Parts: sequence; structure tokens; C-alpha cells
Amino acid sequence: MEITTIILLLLVPLLVWRIYSRLKAAMGRSQSILWRHYAVVLLLAALVGGLAAKVLDSPLALGALALGLAGGIALGFRNMRLSRLENTPEGFFYTPNLRLGVLVSMLFIARLLYRGFELYLQMHNGTPLPPEEFHRNPLTVLPFCLLAGFFGSYHLLLARWQRGQQPVPRGPLDRLL
Repeated sequence: MEITTIILLLLVPLLVWRIYSRLKAAMGRSQSILWRHYAVVLLLAALVGGLAAKVLDSPLALGALALGLAGGIALGFRNMRLSRLENTPEGFFYTPNLRLGVLVSMLFIARLLYRGFELYLQMHNGTPLPPEEFHRNPLTVLPFCLLAGFFGSYHLLLARWQRGQQPVPRGPLDRLL
């Protein structure tokens, strides 16, 4: 093994830690904005729809897509039950469950890192890249659809929650400020 490969392997834990800390910071208390929830749902639905169109001729990848979506939706509902939802005079806020969000995100990121390292080794060794397409691999489709189902269902449930709430009116002193 060459020194560049060893250095790359030593840098992977640092990269994983950095991604984890970014995810942890991003999944804190956030303001619930209705159009953002719908935008996330529409974007993820379009991505999954495009992926489904590309894997229609691969039954294994199509099965991974369905399994990932089902699992992601179930985890999204679970995350909604574990979230802290706030209706305050300043607006609507939510705090998602950190563990579920980070777990689902890190599964997908781990797959991307593995695939990137695999491609690095193939190019470094001079072996030709396989003709298999990345998006047809069930080991890629499953974590992506798990991620899309999780965040899509979670944001749809957040939008449904917010639409069912009456805004808390500001107090008389708050209006003056």
C-alpha cells in the first residue's frame, strides 16, 4: 500500500467526524417555514421519481427503492413523534430527534465515502472502472431512498402540523417592540 492511500485512510475518520459535527449542528432547533417544508418534499419526490425511472429495468434496485422509501417513511413518522414542536409568539419552531436524523444521514454518507474510496483504489491501481452504473446498485439506492423517505415524510408531517396550528398572538408589550 502506498503512502497516499495510507494518508487517505487516516483522513477518513477526521472527515466522518467533521460531517457528524455539521449534521449535529444543523439538526438543532429550527424555525418551521411552510414553503421550505413543501420545497423539500417536492425536491425529494422529484429525485426519487427520477431514480425510479432509471431503475425500472432492474428489479433488485427497484425493490431496494421501495424498501428504502418504506423504511424512511416509517422512521420519519417516528421522528415526528420524538420531535419537540413549539408554537410561540415569534413563530413555529421544531427540534428534531438528533439520533434518527444523524443515523439516516450518516448511512447515506458512509455509502458515498465507500464508493469514493472504491473508485480511488480502482483508478490508483489502473484497473478500468466497472461498467455498472452507480445508481443501479441496490446498496446505493437503499440508503438514498431511506434518506429521501425520512426527510420527505418528516417535512410533510411538519407542514401538516403547522397548518393545523393557530398562531399564538403577540402580547400587548410585544407589539410595541
